[in-house]
Order: sequence, then structure tokens, then C-alpha cells
Amino acid sequence: MTIKNTFAQQFLAEAGSVIARLDAASIEKAASLLSQTRTLGGRLFILGVGGSAANASHAVNDFRKIAGIEAYAPTDNVAELTARTNDEGWGTVFESWLRTSRLRSNDLVLVFSVGGGDRERNVSPNLVAALQYAKSVRAKIIGIVGRDGGHTAKVADVCILIPTVNPDHVTPHTEAFQAVVWHLLVSHPSVKQQQTKWESNAASRSQLRRAVFLDRDGVINRAVVRDGKPSPPSGLHDFELLPEVESSLAALKAHGFALFVITNQPDVSRGTQTRETVESMHQSLSSSLPIDDIFVCYHDDNDDCACRKPLPGLLLEARSKHDIDLSRSFVVGDRWRDIDAGHNAGCKTILIDYGYRERAPARPPEATVKSLREAADWIISSALKESTDEVRV
Repeated sequence: MTIKNTFAQQFLAEAGSVIARLDAASIEKAASLLSQTRTLGGRLFILGVGGSAANASHAVNDFRKIAGIEAYAPTDNVAELTARTNDEGWGTVFESWLRTSRLRSNDLVLVFSVGGGDRERNVSPNLVAALQYAKSVRAKIIGIVGRDGGHTAKVADVCILIPTVNPDHVTPHTEAFQAVVWHLLVSHPSVKQQQTKWESNAASRSQLRRAVFLDRDGVINRAVVRDGKPSPPSGLHDFELLPEVESSLAALKAHGFALFVITNQPDVSRGTQTRETVESMHQSLSSSLPIDDIFVCYHDDNDDCACRKPLPGLLLEARSKHDIDLSRSFVVGDRWRDIDAGHNAGCKTILIDYGYRERAPARPPEATVKSLREAADWIISSALKESTDEVRV
């Protein structure tokens, strides 16, 4: 006797098959692109029609609130959307909206669509026009789409296809798994900045540690400045601690902070310094200062890694390894890369300003000081004020 599955059993089995066939590598690439967009100060524009438009509205909230990315959906502005549709036509409504928003090369367009757009078949021609405009200004594109991906799959920098496991259920599966994928993305360690309410209640903040993340050259030891830009010492013979470093770190330790060094050392990748030399300096630091751990990126910009500041990879690694609450932690650095990395990880930042001749951070630091001693005093004062405010609440 054959027992026939109920519709619910069949639908859930199909959902399981969709999950098993999703391309995790493409999702990782999308997470990296979102993180890079935030680092570069870019914006996120989410396009969708019908049920995908409703998903776009929900996703805008999550990317803004959880990921700290400036995000918008044109379908959230009903007045402008209907006026443009009435006066200019449905086919150009998204393109016109992006033009007025002055879409730039550091921005990102995210498409939610069942078919991905097809001008020849007159399927979502507004998506096709919008994506052609995005390509013309060199904006990046991510697609989360069903079927064969349509025009979106042809032009996207990253396309996440929702597999077709039953042609009768293409639309419900695609729109449902758009939500699964974007929730995965805002939960991804390289994208997420703020803890969500229920998770923060479940994992009590008292179980997580506060930390101070310290850049190395120019913060702990004296940097070698050439043409207004800092460089690392060449070896132990010129590796010199700055004044009051020991007392500053001792004070931070006394107030309960874990202490981590996070440092870019690209000269190893460039071949002008050896990894052994860098590690000998770090052995010296570990033996003489109350540092809990040292995290190093040995890559250069062209290596396309996730750890080189201003990307937050080193801080995220420290969070996972040492149970750190990044929202209650601080980054001290002397360059724009340090400040941007701190903000990308959701930390407060303090810039030790030596007047280097280089670009400014994407966002100003919470404090600007002249030494690690001043930075430590500011951090301790801020932490005491936060503790007082929590007691009052």
C-alpha cells in the first residue's frame, strides 16, 4: 500500500531541497561585497516587484538596523512610484529613481526577483532598465533570483539562484528563500554590526567581555614616518615603545578591559619584511605588556582578503575567539584604516592624530587625542559613564 504525502509534507520537502542546493560560495561573495560597500561609504538600493517589493521593504530595515548600511527601496515611496508610473511609464520607474538618487560606483543594487527581468518577454522591464543604468555608472549588483536568473544573472557581480525544485512552486519558493538568504546575510559576521533583541537577551551582556583593540605602529611602538606616512620598524633593533604605553595599558586592564593588538603588516606580502621578524616583535610585546592576544593581517590590498583593515575581519576573529561585545568595545588607531575598521565592526573609535598626509576616515572618530595615555583616559571615562547610566536605568 502506497502512502501519499500530504501537500504540506511535499512543500516542506521541496524547501529542504532548495536549501541543500543553494550555492554557499555565492552567498559568501555577497556578504563580502556588502561589507566592502559599507566600508567605502556606499549605499544599498533594493529593487523588487510584487511580493519581492514587500521583501525589499523588510530587508531595508534589516540592512540599516542590523548591518549599519544606508539602504533604500524605491517601492517604499508610494507617491513617487505611482507618479513616475503614471507620467513616465512602468518600464523606467526604477531607473529614474536611481538617477535622481545619483547612483554612484561605490553603491550596491540588490535585486529580489522571481525571473530576474526579461525585456524581450516584457517581464519586469523596469528591473532590466535599472540594471543597465547601474552598470553604466559602475555600481555593483547582487541578485537573489529564481528560474534561470534572467537579465539579473547576466549582469550581476554576484547572483544567488534559488533552485527550481518544482516548476509549480517557483514563485513561493523564490520569494520565501529571498528572505532566508537576506537574513543569512545580515547575520553574517562580516556584515552584522548590531545584536538583535531576542539574541541579545538570550546571551546576557555580562557573559561578553569589553575590549580595547590597539593598532601597533604609532599606537604602541614608534612608527617610522616617511613623506608624512607611517611605516613599521624594520626589526627589533628599532622597535621602541612609546611613552606611557605600559601605564596606559595597565590602567585599562585595571578597569576590566581585554587588550588586543590588531595590525596590518603588508610588508610581508610585499617581500620587504619577513614574517619571522614581525613575530619576534610580537613576542617582545607579549612578554612585556598585558596584551591578551595579537591579530595580524599579512596581506596587501590586492590580495582581496577579509582581514586587512579597514575591513573588520581581525576584530570579528577576536570577537569569536574571546567572546567580545564589540558594541561596548573601543578601537585606538593612528590612521583612517583603524577608525574605519572599528566603525565597520560596531566599536567606538579613538584617533591618535599625528597629522599624517593621508585621507580621513569615512566617519569621524568618537574622540581625537594626542597619545595612548589620553585615549586610555577617554575610554575609562566613557566606560564609567556608561556603567553609571545603566545603574540609573
